[in-house]
Amino acid sequence: MPARKWTQKELRLLGKCPDEKLVQDYGRTRQAVITKRSMLGIPKFVGKGEPRPWTPEDEALLGTDADYIIAQRLKRTTVSVTKRRRFRGIPHHQDRPWTEQEDALLGTTTDRQVAEEVGRSTRQVRERRRAKGILPYIYKPRHWTVEEERMVGTASDYTIAKRLHRTLTSVLAKRLKLGIPPHKIQYRIWSEEELEILGTKPDAEVARLLGRTRDAVRIQRRLRKIRGVDDELAAKLWTKAEEKLLGKLSDEEVAKKTGRKVTAVRHRRHLLEIPPVAFLRRPWTKEEEKLLGTDTDEKVAEMLGRDRATVGDHRRNLAIPPVVPDWTPEETELLGTAPDPEIAKQLGRSLHSVRNRRLRLGIPRAELPDYRFWTDQEIAMLGTMPDSDLAKKLGRPYVAVRDKRNQLKIAYQQPRYVWWHPKELKLLESMSDEEVAKRTGRPIGAVRQKRWKLATRGESVHTARARANFEADQKAGLQGRS
Repeated sequence: MPARKWTQKELRLLGKCPDEKLVQDYGRTRQAVITKRSMLGIPKFVGKGEPRPWTPEDEALLGTDADYIIAQRLKRTTVSVTKRRRFRGIPHHQDRPWTEQEDALLGTTTDRQVAEEVGRSTRQVRERRRAKGILPYIYKPRHWTVEEERMVGTASDYTIAKRLHRTLTSVLAKRLKLGIPPHKIQYRIWSEEELEILGTKPDAEVARLLGRTRDAVRIQRRLRKIRGVDDELAAKLWTKAEEKLLGKLSDEEVAKKTGRKVTAVRHRRHLLEIPPVAFLRRPWTKEEEKLLGTDTDEKVAEMLGRDRATVGDHRRNLAIPPVVPDWTPEETELLGTAPDPEIAKQLGRSLHSVRNRRLRLGIPRAELPDYRFWTDQEIAMLGTMPDSDLAKKLGRPYVAVRDKRNQLKIAYQQPRYVWWHPKELKLLESMSDEEVAKRTGRPIGAVRQKRWKLATRGESVHTARARANFEADQKAGLQGRS
């Protein structure tokens, strides 16, 4: 039987009404309607309140920017974008791979400013810089021009620092020195018409309509306890069917069935005073306690169906001595043939018992197979950079690098922190922070932080200077004795 041709009226209705309506009105199969619509590239009809299907073009944008920005582009809620991204296993925009352009910015300015530039956290920038072996940015004082000073205070300190290619601290210090107040953000009182729009649309869209920031809209809505369309913090209400599952199934099973977190299920069950289906800690019976100390903790735990650590803790609480199996000649012969952790794992004993047995018998320990001796080139690099950075560069543990440097008494060549000298502390008594920073060559933030630390410690500048003099004298005395 030849296929029935599609009329112009039927083609015009594709995507403008549900597929089921075309099936009922024109006697076509549902598969025929879907196939025809897909061939013509017509999206499915989405009714009011129905979730809009995701297209490959929409999913291609996921993870390329922050979720709320993608939501603005696609005209979706932030929650739907976040859920779809997690469902597809796409990492967050901040966890994206580093590009060559972003790597080129590392070390050119402070980590905080680089984080603002590339849209990442300061911690990510700092870890990336250290992994690449790039030293932190060292601020070099640069003379301020008249044009630059006139720009201070006309915008936020970060904006000015970005325009002038200066650090945020230097702009802040210059503004305070000139006595210029911080840039004020004009606050507009919220009208009744604006408050009525809150919660009716996503916060980003409301901010665009009202000419306000997204943070201002979100804060104003939450202050007035208005439930938002894309409020990720809004808890999903519990239904009666979901609450009936509490106490009948384990919290993990209820969380899996309801699509909630285990902590949320446990909190709801505690709120309704519903006992769990099975106690996490099974009470001990007298018969079980009689078995403690009759055999090793591992075998008793296996007999009782409990954890070995639980059995050991309860045995120690009852002051019952442990049962330690005697060492056989075959086990004793293995001592020293391999590292102690491997012997302990092979014999099923604790590392402490294996090490004590070997030391008691005077058996030397086996050399670690992964240990490598320090070369002259590696020793020459000690102190040239922080121990953590050098450890990553050499492929050694941080503790090994730190201990080796302390063993050889090698100090940092370019320490990140320079201890305060008593003469520098004396300047804090009679000078302002700006003058102390200029005299000592320290950043203005470091001077303020030192003064704040002395104040919070309850220590005056005179006491701190006396203590610093005493420590300097002690250090000089020890060096004279050696």
